Amino acid sequence: MTNLMLLPDGMRRWSKANGVSLGDGYRAMADKLVEFTEWTREDGITNLYVTTSSAADFSRPEPAVTTFLVAFNDVAQRTHDTCNFDFSGSLDLVPQKYLTELEELRDKSDKESGFTLHYIIGMSLSAEVIRLFNELNGKIPELTEKILAGHTYVPQQVDYLIRTGGSIRMSSFFPMLSPYAELHFSPVLFPDMRRADYDAALKDLRHRERRYGNYPA
Repeated sequence: MTNLMLLPDGMRRWSKANGVSLGDGYRAMADKLVEFTEWTREDGITNLYVTTSSAADFSRPEPAVTTFLVAFNDVAQRTHDTCNFDFSGSLDLVPQKYLTELEELRDKSDKESGFTLHYIIGMSLSAEVIRLFNELNGKIPELTEKILAGHTYVPQQVDYLIRTGGSIRMSSFFPMLSPYAELHFSPVLFPDMRRADYDAALKDLRHRERRYGNYPA
């Protein structure tokens, strides 16, 4: 089982570079994400976690927020019948209209497909920790890793993480249970990503020696 996390970045810059609207940029992102999902399935990935937004993204002007919500919901609509679809995150930030649609798509998705597409919405490590404390404070005798895994945005350890767009930073996109995730930062704006770019990223990640904190053999 291999868990991959994708940070699709670069849609605004792609829109400006191509002289199109932000909506067109996110529609190009949606088309690419549907394609990317197929690449991962063909490559044997079992869980694809996609960071659709950070918590800070919801402070953008309403039209910009609507643009990315519509685009990611469109991808879920186009893929849910061939995969297990799920989502988590700071869901209180999501307008009910879009949240209801995602809930319906999750419930109708193919639970037996052997492949999961999982959105992380409104990602923020500090908000995640605060929510965990408020949910569990006074309700459990002690916190364990098993309990923690049942309440985090990303419920499994991420093996590999790919961020597109050229930025070499995590921003607020940090999966809490994945201290040994291998990171690949691609210079390609996500709508421009080709299969060759994806293959190069996976080749880089899979050829690394993973020590998990241990001394080399």
